[in-house]
Amino acid sequence: MARPSTLPPADTGVSMDARLTRSPIPRAKVTPKTILVSGLLQLASVDLERVILQELSENPALELAEAGYCEHCGAVFSGSVCIYCERETGERGAATSSADWRISSATQWGDEEDWDPLSRVASPWSIRDHLLWQLYPQLSASELEIASLLLESLDHHGLLNCEPEMVASALAVQVTQVLKVLAAIQRQDPVGIGARTVQESLLIQLEYLDNGDGVVNLSKQLIEGHWGALGRGKLERIAKALQLDVEDIQRAKDFISSNLDPYPAHAYPEHSGSGAEPVEAHYLRPDVIISVQDSAAEEEFDVQFPEERRFRLTVHNAYRELLDVLHSEGADSNMKEFEHVRQGVARSKLFISGWRQRWRTLRQVVEGLVAHQREFLLNGERWLRPLTRAQLADMLGVHESTVSRAVASKYAQIPGGRIVALADFFDGSLKAKALIEELVSQETHPLTDGELVELLANAGISIARRTVAKYRQALGILPSELR
Repeated sequence: MARPSTLPPADTGVSMDARLTRSPIPRAKVTPKTILVSGLLQLASVDLERVILQELSENPALELAEAGYCEHCGAVFSGSVCIYCERETGERGAATSSADWRISSATQWGDEEDWDPLSRVASPWSIRDHLLWQLYPQLSASELEIASLLLESLDHHGLLNCEPEMVASALAVQVTQVLKVLAAIQRQDPVGIGARTVQESLLIQLEYLDNGDGVVNLSKQLIEGHWGALGRGKLERIAKALQLDVEDIQRAKDFISSNLDPYPAHAYPEHSGSGAEPVEAHYLRPDVIISVQDSAAEEEFDVQFPEERRFRLTVHNAYRELLDVLHSEGADSNMKEFEHVRQGVARSKLFISGWRQRWRTLRQVVEGLVAHQREFLLNGERWLRPLTRAQLADMLGVHESTVSRAVASKYAQIPGGRIVALADFFDGSLKAKALIEELVSQETHPLTDGELVELLANAGISIARRTVAKYRQALGILPSELR
């Protein structure tokens, strides 16, 4: 057994009495509600719905009030007014008589004699529909027109069989606009769709993979510089050229074969079901809708959370009544039943309280963002003001982690209909990217990255040349010598 040390304590310059009487550092008390709110706060709309359904299945004391369906726009909501179309139609309740539905249907489809029932038959959901569905909230109307023409030019492998210059000429737009839209297409599901060659498609897919052991970078080298030899199986020649072991080359080749698809369209499952029910995919679903309300003085913003009004959670009436009965009869008469009911009601109240706190916190954060980034919402990325999560947390009087959880994986529909990530409100690169795009679109001669650095500096944005090159590449803008 180790003997206790007999050495005197080190002289720290602080007396023993001071060390004993020093006040403890206060720590935030972690409660079940705190843990619950933190977990709910960081969930996006899709994940939040799953958590609610899971809680409802596990706790019979929790009840979900039945939601209504707006027969005008088809949205799911609770209450008497549809939050999605009320600005167009006024207060329209969820319950609509069958006679009203027949009138609206006749107005939409014309007279019964002219109505063709085959027009409502679902058509197969093609890969083009799948991609346009993903791109719709991300692109403007003019960019969607470019995307539509590009998608029509895909071959059956999903590769682009025309030059961007041809699309630009056909639509009378600049090539940089076509390249920007093409880059957006290539980022959708399946990744790499719209590439001009198999090599380009594989390189795009590699950008989304990183296993941390260097095999991704080696795979890029093989595809970019040794594609022909790789296809012929000349692994020893490649290993000699790169001064690596053959085993490393084989491992990279296996990685390419296992994780990449040379023909992206083949990764898309053909869907022969209803055209109104596309295959499940990662698409942008706004967690908050920010709109402008004109007033006499200046524009005012209206912030709406669709999911907040969609679900109405309450404690089941039967459990409330049963708990009151057991209380009046005395818990000792049936302790097991009383404990089951009590725990169910307590769990329901805790979840409902955490659910409401989630929306209060999220609204506080979003309204803080709206107030600080007012010009960005009205005029675009060039008016984005510098802001960090820590700064917003100080403004609101909350912890920085609260702001981080509130904006994580969430999207906002901003005035104009565009859907952006809440994280974009903190992205300082957006302003620089918007200005680079504007400068290139108005250039009288191809601007080099160095010239763009000087022009950005004149506009008050000081960034390095390599950063300009990175932003230019992200925007799909070619180097000056290729423009």
